[in-house]
Amino acid sequence: MFSFMCGTIVDIQDGVVVLKCNDIGYELNVSANTLKQCCVGDNVQLYCYLQVREDGIALYGFSTAEEKAMFLRLISVSGVGCKVAQSVLSGITPNDLALALYNGDSKVLTKVKGLGKKTAERLILELREKVSVNFDMVQQSDASACQCTMDNFTADMNNAVAILVSLGLSRQDAIERIKAASATGATTTEQLINSAFRS
Repeated sequence: MFSFMCGTIVDIQDGVVVLKCNDIGYELNVSANTLKQCCVGDNVQLYCYLQVREDGIALYGFSTAEEKAMFLRLISVSGVGCKVAQSVLSGITPNDLALALYNGDSKVLTKVKGLGKKTAERLILELREKVSVNFDMVQQSDASACQCTMDNFTADMNNAVAILVSLGLSRQDAIERIKAASATGATTTEQLINSAFRS
């Protein structure tokens, strides 16, 4: 019913933004990620999702179309409701969530408040083929997060990490595996990859 709403933020509460549109104040439930983008007095456009249930109606707001799309994917999974989806998106950005799903990284998912192991595995099973990852954003964040970790890596080690990531491992997992492989004496890309898969 609603695609997006434009208006002025007149109030911010815990997990709720009040948006004034044409003399009507709408309460929108928002994630922590969206809340960071909101300040009282700002004129904004928030993407919306209207939840209609027997016991009430709730309006959810998102700062980006990507966050709304991820929210809709999450609630399409059995056992994941709007509140759980909002909680998930409060603990991880949509792109990082897409990357974790794409890589099948349940460890990252279970660190998010509201996600248990079984639910995380169900999300991976049902959404892994449906998500799209912005790898430019991943590379930028990885470059800052992993710069210190990879300072002493050789060209072969860097190549091995890239290959493991392309095969579906998370970047941090790939780095740790190649470190361990190097410690056993492996030096070439092929040796490092073979040793990494044995660890």
